[in-house]
Amino acid sequence: MNQMNLHNLAIVFGPTLFQTDGKDYNAGRVIEDLIQHYISIFSVDEQQLKKQLDEISLIIKVKNLQPTAPPGGHFICTIYLEEKKESAEQLVKIPATMSASELVCEILDRRKISVRDKDYWCCFEVNEKEETERPLHYQERVLPIVHSLGTESHLLVKKHHSMEAMLIYLASKVDVAKHGMMRFREERSLLGLSTGSFNERYFILTTTSLRLYKEVRSNRAEREWPVKCLRVYLGIKKKLRPPSCWGLTVVYESSKPDKQERQQWYLCCDTQTELREWFATFLSIQHEGGVWPAEGCKMRSKRSGVSEARLGNVSLIPLRGNERDIRNSVAAFTADPLAIFKNT
Repeated sequence: MNQMNLHNLAIVFGPTLFQTDGKDYNAGRVIEDLIQHYISIFSVDEQQLKKQLDEISLIIKVKNLQPTAPPGGHFICTIYLEEKKESAEQLVKIPATMSASELVCEILDRRKISVRDKDYWCCFEVNEKEETERPLHYQERVLPIVHSLGTESHLLVKKHHSMEAMLIYLASKVDVAKHGMMRFREERSLLGLSTGSFNERYFILTTTSLRLYKEVRSNRAEREWPVKCLRVYLGIKKKLRPPSCWGLTVVYESSKPDKQERQQWYLCCDTQTELREWFATFLSIQHEGGVWPAEGCKMRSKRSGVSEARLGNVSLIPLRGNERDIRNSVAAFTADPLAIFKNT
């Protein structure tokens, strides 16, 4: 339709993907082969091919029906409802401004699902290979997530069964920050095999950073990461043999002008309650307390205003004491965790 044949596509994308100066034609030849033989190279089965062709047909159909639509402003994406299966598929046109809550409303409206009180419907980013999932924040833009999804990831709309417990915990918190022991493992690879083990470390999560200490009494942090650059997923790959089933996969991405850095590591908690508390604290800090819209299920009737209006937040009790007081208290009462509350 736009005269971009196989050779033209290879010329455009070859230098970009291989970071060449455009004078080496080998990059273009490789891209030609990848496009022409992608079915065999990437083991695309008949069902996947049919699905892709159907999506392309739908994109062309939508474009023909709306010739005046701004170019590049929308993207057709497959969204699943409650589980990943064909009967639960929904093809959704996602504009650049669509938020996660608007996407959820779109799916629920299509299926005519009524939202009851304390029904916390969320859109999850699910990574099957990593065995992890991440509930998108209700104000988070969906289109960047769609563009970043790998071949083994998808978006799934379902109820967030831990949300109520998380909101109750956040509303009762004395401190915005959180600290405690977790078992930690880095993502390391030696000759293509994952190496390393889970070791106990002390963590302090503040409004600005996540710090790792070798032990509670350590004066200096071994590692430190800015909270805003962290993406936290629920779950850990089973092949890593985590010491408990209550784990978090944390991804750090830095986009400095002179250096792009990506790290991944794993945190294990002893109980589901601990996992919820850590995850809730991450969300609260990253989104300044606005974990869930104050209007709750009423957000469905206000879809057009979600991107502009602030839907409210969870009220938190102001921070009391400083980081040094917190750490000294923990170190002094390690043997009796409840001792720090005896005078409260």
